[in-house]
Amino acid sequence: MSRYLPQETHVVCSYQMNPSPGVLLVDPKMWNLSVVYKSEKQPLLTEVDKVLKDDFECKSNWGQAAAWSFLVAGLALGLAVAFSICTFGVGAIVLGAVAVAATVLIASNSTKCNPNLVEWVNPHSNVKFEGHKALTQKSFLKCSAGPGILTPFLDEAEAKSAAKNVAFRNWGEVSLTAVISGLFGYGIGLSAGTAAVAAGGGLGALGPGLLAGGKEATVGIIGAYLIFQPISTWEAQGMQGIYGGDGNTTYDQMLASRKNMEGSFTVDTPDDPYIGTSQTTAAGELLNLSYDKYRQNQNEKYIKEIMNLKGTRAEREARTAEIVAEMKKTRSGAQAVEAMKRKGSGKILPREKTSNKGNRVINEHRAETNKAMKGQAAEGFGGAINVAGLVLPLLVSPLNEWTFSVLADSFANQSAGGVTINAAQN
Repeated sequence: MSRYLPQETHVVCSYQMNPSPGVLLVDPKMWNLSVVYKSEKQPLLTEVDKVLKDDFECKSNWGQAAAWSFLVAGLALGLAVAFSICTFGVGAIVLGAVAVAATVLIASNSTKCNPNLVEWVNPHSNVKFEGHKALTQKSFLKCSAGPGILTPFLDEAEAKSAAKNVAFRNWGEVSLTAVISGLFGYGIGLSAGTAAVAAGGGLGALGPGLLAGGKEATVGIIGAYLIFQPISTWEAQGMQGIYGGDGNTTYDQMLASRKNMEGSFTVDTPDDPYIGTSQTTAAGELLNLSYDKYRQNQNEKYIKEIMNLKGTRAEREARTAEIVAEMKKTRSGAQAVEAMKRKGSGKILPREKTSNKGNRVINEHRAETNKAMKGQAAEGFGGAINVAGLVLPLLVSPLNEWTFSVLADSFANQSAGGVTINAAQN
């Protein structure tokens, strides 16, 4: 026997920031409210009833506000650090703080859930009230703003618990977004300020500063598209596979509805993660150094081959000439060749002493390369800011999927409340 939803049923949204559940109301414009739960004197909800008593504060709006606010604040802080002028730095930080307060204030008053409520999923298949399908314990509502999923709760205590859990996690996700955007802004400001200072710090420095800041922003956005967005997608798909079931669970049904409302592959910057110029520069240098190391190892093998050549003298000399020509294409190889040549004749003889001279040169270059690789790794991927910029974005998608799973579990586990009737009314 189905449990139907009366007016003032509690509801929790997957995107809500409020720590308390909302309340569902009937839409008096849609029907005459003749089907009423007599003991409570409350009308029963149907698929046309998409009205909240109070709007939720939405994660998407707060996320955008936090992203832009912390972008401005990070930009100001980066400029202040670059210029290292106390008064300028204090003023910039104050401006950033004002931007934070103003933008968040606007966002906190801009959420309008009711116009964005789309449709009910899983209404009763054949029970209708005044021509509209009835809502039951297993129905949930889709919202285009998030896209969020609103789940009605018949158990008030469980509704309050679910609201707190969802809001806590959504605040955590928004906070991560804010920090990431702040790092983005800081990177742009620091690059622009540093370039401007290097150019003299006057009006003439405006061009180099803008160029450096623009490069940082461009590299960051491209990094979001090419690196973090694919990783985020893989993370989400992996966690959905863990949380999902055979396709018939409450989580699966809610997830399918959410996916139907999600847009195509996009990156909404600047609130999305980014790869800064320091990371891309370091990555490029590390790639070059890795190739150098590969060639050093190859040159070591070439030396060993020269020492063990077989065949006639003419064949050995011909192959040695080929190897020498190949080794000279690299700095380590060219120096190793010169070290192995015999004084006077300039020939490379298959002697242990000869190979030791060549290998010593190769080892010196290898040690130099290893040191350079460590330095590039520390510069591009070390330090608190760079590590945070790389790690924090990888936590956003798992946190979002975890929040959705928590709500789905709470929705599936509810058991109390609701209305049971013995006859369907059409």
